[in-house]
Amino acid sequence: MRIYYQDADVTVATSGVVLRGRAYALADIEDAWRGARRTASRKSMIAWAVLIAAIVVEAAVWWSTRWIWAGRGLLVIAAILFVRVIAHFVAGSTGLQALEDIRRYGRRQELWITVGGTPVRVLCTDDAIRYGQVCRALTRALNDHETVLRDSA
Repeated sequence: MRIYYQDADVTVATSGVVLRGRAYALADIEDAWRGARRTASRKSMIAWAVLIAAIVVEAAVWWSTRWIWAGRGLLVIAAILFVRVIAHFVAGSTGLQALEDIRRYGRRQELWITVGGTPVRVLCTDDAIRYGQVCRALTRALNDHETVLRDSA
């Protein structure tokens, strides 16, 4: 038996799909479809707040350096430029991490199958990586099952 994907809640194998202890044979699955909806999860809200804070800090540093340049104090200019470089570094890495969190956790994604005319939700998650892995595993399992049926006929 080949296992395409397995975690604590979902197992996709050549024998079928097992959801929290309940098994569905691949031959019984009539249809599979995906659904998605936007959510305002805590992680995405924190990511947006960090991204906005990084932009505000950068704008404040830029605005303060405009006023300092007029005074021509070399030590003050060097200190402000140093702070600006550090702010760029922090805002850059933090901002990129925030964008990644928004992309990864920004929507609730669902995977459904139809068994015996009844829709069954296989997965509901806000983790795009896990969702993609389960979708690909189910697609491969169903395609392999169809190939075996075609070859045996």
